Amino acid sequence: MSKNPLPLNVPELLSGFRDARARLFLFDWDGTLTPIVQDPAAAVPTTALREVLEQICSDPANDFWIISGRDVKFLDCQLGSIRSIGLSAEHGAFIRRPRCTNWENIAGPSDLAWQDAIMTVFDNFTARTPGSWIERKTVAITWHYRNAAPVEGALNAKECRALLEEKVALSFPHLEVMNGKMCLEVRPKRVNKGVIAQKILEECRNRDVHCSPDWLLCVGDDVTDEGEHR
Repeated sequence: MSKNPLPLNVPELLSGFRDARARLFLFDWDGTLTPIVQDPAAAVPTTALREVLEQICSDPANDFWIISGRDVKFLDCQLGSIRSIGLSAEHGAFIRRPRCTNWENIAGPSDLAWQDAIMTVFDNFTARTPGSWIERKTVAITWHYRNAAPVEGALNAKECRALLEEKVALSFPHLEVMNGKMCLEVRPKRVNKGVIAQKILEECRNRDVHCSPDWLLCVGDDVTDEGEHR
């Protein structure tokens, strides 16, 4: 993200919101709608947040989506009861459209043979970094070090990323290594928030060409969210 982002023009934002025929919200979860916490399982919606989300989603002019790196199980458990909300898991690999119950695999069939080689690297750094742990998702693997000693975690993460990037470049060119908030993730290049954001926008436009979104708000907190703004 830009080191010197322009300040948000709140009056202009609100004016556009009031005048819009159709609005599209694309929000991250961890670090955006909920704070970054030591235990990821504790990043659950408060009663107040749930009420706000339900109120926003109750307006037929609003399409509200949460595009998260979390897996399907977590998002379904914490937010699935809000039927009018759109959900995207694993940075766009899976989506559950508003007022639907089924999840769609957007990433398509995946050859996951690469995961064993990546797990070997992450296993090594987990053993070297007390407090770190591995999250194995459906199409990605994430190494978290937020509970490690700060200096040790940062140094090991830097070394780990360099090793992963070398391995990916040599053996798995279809993968990418991403930095998150106190984590590293390896996933297929075709899976990212920018791709799913574009898909959601196109679906909204195709649903009603006379009432496509004329007001769009994307909000995130780290580099994994940057694709939505391009």
